[in-house]
Amino acid sequence: MIYGAGAIGGTIGAHLTRAGTKVWLADRDVAHTVAMRTRGLHIQAPDGEFTQRVQAILPQELTAPLDGVFLCTKQQDTEEAVEDLAPLLAPDGWIMSVQNGLQEPLIAEIVGPRRTVGCFVNFSADVLEPGVIRYAGPSAMAIGELDGTITPRLTEIRDLLSPLQPVEITEHIQGYLWSKIAYGGMLFAAATTDAPMAECVEHPRYRWALLSVARELVDLAARQGLPLFPFDGWDPGAVHDRATAAEMLDGLAQVMRRSVKVRTGVWRDLATRRRKTEADAEFLPVFKEAERLSVELPVTRKLVEIIHSLEDGSGQRGWHNLETLYRTAFPEEAGI
Repeated sequence: MIYGAGAIGGTIGAHLTRAGTKVWLADRDVAHTVAMRTRGLHIQAPDGEFTQRVQAILPQELTAPLDGVFLCTKQQDTEEAVEDLAPLLAPDGWIMSVQNGLQEPLIAEIVGPRRTVGCFVNFSADVLEPGVIRYAGPSAMAIGELDGTITPRLTEIRDLLSPLQPVEITEHIQGYLWSKIAYGGMLFAAATTDAPMAECVEHPRYRWALLSVARELVDLAARQGLPLFPFDGWDPGAVHDRATAAEMLDGLAQVMRRSVKVRTGVWRDLATRRRKTEADAEFLPVFKEAERLSVELPVTRKLVEIIHSLEDGSGQRGWHNLETLYRTAFPEEAGI
């Protein structure tokens, strides 16, 4: 079943249902759930549109046993969602975090590591209105066990998701998750402006501010001994060399320009939905790890301060935020 049938969960649920898989889509947004029940779930994608009748319910309507759960809520809702799901989960059932950030340890703390599956997902989608989702198309996706073993259930989950897109099974799911944390740091930074992602990545000055956030997070992952993996134009191995980084950023900007989604979900939270972003849930585990290893993250911490100011209304979106990050990263204007 899908818990959190918004942009990501709704996209998965619609494709699985379309392929003949019986799947429940649970979402706490009443208007969205009613729309799915009455009109179906409409998906707009680069290769066309379709409307799919789905089995949509509210979370309180769920019943045991749940054999498998794709958890697709916002990160800040993870703990409450898993607490609700835990009593309904079958003894050999699993919960897979199809979310941003590092939610697997929290899930494992509640239901146990054996019932937790890791997932890295990079495809983009937005809920345009109740019952309508714009899907940007397939992108990198990988799943793995927390202990790195390759199990039969990973194959089952991969095959289950095949109507949506190809899925890689990996022994290094933490490496993928931390690679996306680093990439996501750049997207959080871009969201502090009103410019499209590609324009920020291409900017001759501020692209280095974005990259400085990512570089801090890449280095933190390296301190943990994690191998990081490239995906969809992003290469964490390119962050320390100016020429290589510039080439990577140029390619990444091209990927972004081809996407139907030109701004991030973080930007939508700040600019249109006027609600808190996932910043705290995204970066709190990162900061805890940095403190454990006595690693300073000055640019990342400054980024979170800026986002907090945008959330509470004391700050404004604009290029000046990237200037602040740039000056934090390069206080003497020494360049990258």
